[in-house]
Amino acid sequence: MSSILSSRITTDYDAPSQSSYTKDTNSIVTYTTDLDDESSALSTEETELNYTNYAEYNRQVRESIHKQKSLQENNSPPFYRRKRFWAMCVAINIVLNAIFIPLIFLVIIPNAAQSSVNKSNIEFDAINITNPKNDSFIVTMSGRTDNTGPFGATITFNGPVDIIYNNGVIGTVLLDPINVSGGKGELKGTARNFTIGDKGLFNDFTSKVLTVKEFEWTLRGSASVKALGVNVNNIKLNKAIKIPGSNGFVTNLLDLKANENPDKTLSLQAVTNIFNPSPIGIELGDLTIQLKNNQTLISVVTAKDVFIGAKESNITFTGTSTIPTTEQDRLNLISVVSGYLTNTPVNTTANIISIIPKNGPVDWLDLAVKNFTLVTQVGSQPNSQKIITNLDFGKVILKFTPDEPYSPTISSTNAVADYTLPFNINFKISSVGQKVTLATTDNKDIATIESPQVPVNSTDKQIILSIPETKMQILDAGKFSDLLTALTTNADSEVVVYGKSNIDSSTDILGQVPIQGLPFNLTTKLQGFQQFNSNGNPPIISDLTILAGTPNQLYLGVVATLTNPSQYSISVGKVKLDMFYKEKKLGTAEIQDFTVGPGPNPVTILAIMDDPGNSDVGKELFTSFLTGQESIVNIKGSDQSTNITSLIPAFKSINIPSTLPPLKTPLLLSSKIVIDDQTTTTNISTGVVQISNPFMAPISIFTMNSSFSFNGVTLGTLEQDRKNDPIFIPGNSIQTIQLPVKMVIDPSLSFSILRTLALQNNMDVTVLDSLIALTNVTVPGANLNASPTPQEINSFNLQTFVTTALAKIPVTVNLTSIVAIGDYITLMTYKQDVVATTDNTIFKLIPMLAGPLINNVLAQSQMTFNSLFIQNIDVLAFDIVGTGQITNTGPLPATINFPTGLSISANNILLGTVQLPPIIAQPGGISFNNVSRFTVADVTTFASFSQFAYESETVSYDISSDNVMITSFGLPIGPISMKKTIQIVGFNGLKQFQVQNLVFPFAVTIGLNNPSTVGIELGTVVYDLFVSDEKISTITGKSINIQPKTISSLTFSGDLNLTDGHLIQSFFSTNPPLVTAKGVSVNPPKATGPVEWLLATFKSLELTAPFSASSLVPATPAAPAAPAAPPHPIQS
Repeated sequence: MSSILSSRITTDYDAPSQSSYTKDTNSIVTYTTDLDDESSALSTEETELNYTNYAEYNRQVRESIHKQKSLQENNSPPFYRRKRFWAMCVAINIVLNAIFIPLIFLVIIPNAAQSSVNKSNIEFDAINITNPKNDSFIVTMSGRTDNTGPFGATITFNGPVDIIYNNGVIGTVLLDPINVSGGKGELKGTARNFTIGDKGLFNDFTSKVLTVKEFEWTLRGSASVKALGVNVNNIKLNKAIKIPGSNGFVTNLLDLKANENPDKTLSLQAVTNIFNPSPIGIELGDLTIQLKNNQTLISVVTAKDVFIGAKESNITFTGTSTIPTTEQDRLNLISVVSGYLTNTPVNTTANIISIIPKNGPVDWLDLAVKNFTLVTQVGSQPNSQKIITNLDFGKVILKFTPDEPYSPTISSTNAVADYTLPFNINFKISSVGQKVTLATTDNKDIATIESPQVPVNSTDKQIILSIPETKMQILDAGKFSDLLTALTTNADSEVVVYGKSNIDSSTDILGQVPIQGLPFNLTTKLQGFQQFNSNGNPPIISDLTILAGTPNQLYLGVVATLTNPSQYSISVGKVKLDMFYKEKKLGTAEIQDFTVGPGPNPVTILAIMDDPGNSDVGKELFTSFLTGQESIVNIKGSDQSTNITSLIPAFKSINIPSTLPPLKTPLLLSSKIVIDDQTTTTNISTGVVQISNPFMAPISIFTMNSSFSFNGVTLGTLEQDRKNDPIFIPGNSIQTIQLPVKMVIDPSLSFSILRTLALQNNMDVTVLDSLIALTNVTVPGANLNASPTPQEINSFNLQTFVTTALAKIPVTVNLTSIVAIGDYITLMTYKQDVVATTDNTIFKLIPMLAGPLINNVLAQSQMTFNSLFIQNIDVLAFDIVGTGQITNTGPLPATINFPTGLSISANNILLGTVQLPPIIAQPGGISFNNVSRFTVADVTTFASFSQFAYESETVSYDISSDNVMITSFGLPIGPISMKKTIQIVGFNGLKQFQVQNLVFPFAVTIGLNNPSTVGIELGTVVYDLFVSDEKISTITGKSINIQPKTISSLTFSGDLNLTDGHLIQSFFSTNPPLVTAKGVSVNPPKATGPVEWLLATFKSLELTAPFSASSLVPATPAAPAAPAAPPHPIQS
């Protein structure tokens, strides 16, 4: 702290090109102390001389300037262009430098430095005393200086500085150099040895410094200052300094831990904060003190390696507290414990017993602390001990009434407070009373709850208690409603809970310990109802029924389970909520007494739907409910939800999505299809259905328009108009009803259903696929190349297959019906999947379904005849012995019956009918050999056809029937319509014959070659023989049979009537004449009368052949050969 003298001589003059020289008449000589190291010391070349009084000079200069201006005005040269002016300036500068430079360095600078040191201030931040001894110690002094002048400087102390107290030197110490800058400097704290001077005076100082508010030191010595490149020595230092004393210290207990020992003493550990307002700190070593409260010894505690510094120091003491021996001692100790826990100030005293520095006892230290008493305040911390660390209100019950909407009652069971004591002692809490304030997180009070003292259960970590029913005091109605709203909608809501608890406790050492006003202040989360949405699961509607219907409304009874995820219960009385579906309001939901507790809460709700059938969303919801589909409905609050005003905002926030379950019991309990005898012709079957009314309200059915389908394909329909006789089903009852169902009989559909259901029943469809292949019907998935083995075919039971596969048919019922539920009439659209059962009557459909199979088989079949032999001819009928094959009949065994016979026609003209015996068909084809009876329809027509057949090479005719019955797998199928065209080889006029033998009297045998597959039994026939126009004989043949596809030998006999010799001679010539045989009559052996159709054909018969008697007459006459017997028919 010195000053450096800086003389500033300011000489103002213009640049050399100018001849004027000006000087400020107000310039003075100034002396300042500048301790700024950043500004370099001014060199002597930078020093400018300032004049103090140059009035005369200035006057002359002004006159010179005036003259120059006049000269300029008179076009004369300016004065500064004259050499005389510049010579005068140089002379003046030399004189001034010679006078003032010695004056600055020899007088002004030293005086300025001393003055600056005298005016400067010193302030110590720390004077730390360590390593104390009886005659010395180590001191570290740090602080700052100010008012040291504007220039930078370095102050060096010349030897130790005396520390003077009460006009005596208490010691000496060497101070570190000080660097100053900008009028300020810093004292760096280097450890220096402090040598104690006047021992008695020093003891007096140390004994008072602990208690006084302030004391004064005087620093005395000498110093050197270096500034602006100038060294100034022997600056006198005699500086008085005011230093704060410790003022008895301010001591607070920060932390207290106590552990109970087996001997019932307490091991204590106390962390004490000592505030020292003095910069003097001191290393004490080991410190032992007595702690007392109201003369009660609490403990003797010791702290190791104590150093009390400036400002705050935390010191840890340890010791032992004994069991109090008197009631007063117990109460005094309880006062300290309670004050510490509740942060209620309690003043205790601490008497220093001993100080033991590390170098041994120091007398001046002992004297300093002798009779010194510290006052330590327990329970005065800025922040209270956080004894209660968490608070769970347990199972809370809130009850609201309309009369006192802002004074609900609250009670709780199993409320839990977590706490942590700094004492490890046997501590049991027996009862608790408290006043709790709920506040927002921005510390806005909401409500208070004040509960009386109640017994509790406690552990060393928790207090478990029940809060009796008490009224809440609402401090802010708006904040309270906001809290209720947050609890309604959220999983939790963060609040601040603060207040004080009164605790009755007991310990082994102190006995009963009442702790009044234990503070707590914590942020906790109150559990919320979360829109009654537990773990993401909305409320569950477990039961729903329709109670009644009015002309405009439906009344529904609903049982919903509201899961309360919190531990809180609430009771609010009657509640009315709005019911929405797809953002459209459908009605209301009323709860007479809305009370919910923790967990699932079944709640009975009266839902009122306002004319649901008159809105699209109402219809959709109702249809979804009936048809087994879940729907999401939203229950929302409104201003009218409750008449408890504090809860209106909370209820308005309610928006609860809930799943409306489908109808548990379907309307159609069962269905059965019964095939009637007339179904195959009318397509009408009987549907037997069980209709359930699961509601309490009755149901009346006025109209029904329904269809049922399989895999999306309609199987049947139902239309009923029962407006005049509605179907009435009482509430909660079941009725069985028979209804006519119009079936869709389609082979493709039927076979598809049969095959699909057979596969679903794990049945082998190989034989079925082979049958489908024969139907020429498209069935998806069928293997048209299926080739069942004969064993599979023989073991296939069609009736069992069909009844098993079609025993249960899953169908979808679509119903549109006008119904009344109670008195509410609506159009109901209903859809339900149901399993329709069948019985053995389903087999009645098989013949109709098999029609395409049989028709296709018949259409593909090929019938060929090996032979047809007509016998037993009567007037209008005859038997036919037929042999042949029917091919392409499919893989199934069957019996083909023709109950009404077959119609035989040609060119669409009926020829007659034939009665056939049953034909047995086996897989691979049919071979037949049977006798059938043909009945002629019209003699003339049949005669014409017979003549045509006789004359033609080939003959075609049709066989047909509308009543073919087929029995396969024991199942009669039919009647089936059949028509086949048959082509056979005709007689071709029987032109090929040869006279085989001729004997006399006249008998002739001819070989008749029949190309046709048809043979005939003619019986007795008569021919007239003609040569040219001359009749030569009438011959008769008996038992004449023309066999099919062979040469038949036929013998005829008669009398020759030869009168012309030339004719006779011509018979023996080489060129014999032609003989023509013309039919005269035919009499079949079994004919009961003339067979006109046969006679007409026979008479048209003419056989012409050359007659050579010489080649045919034998040498010896022989008897005529016997006619061939007709073939024996195979009786069926």
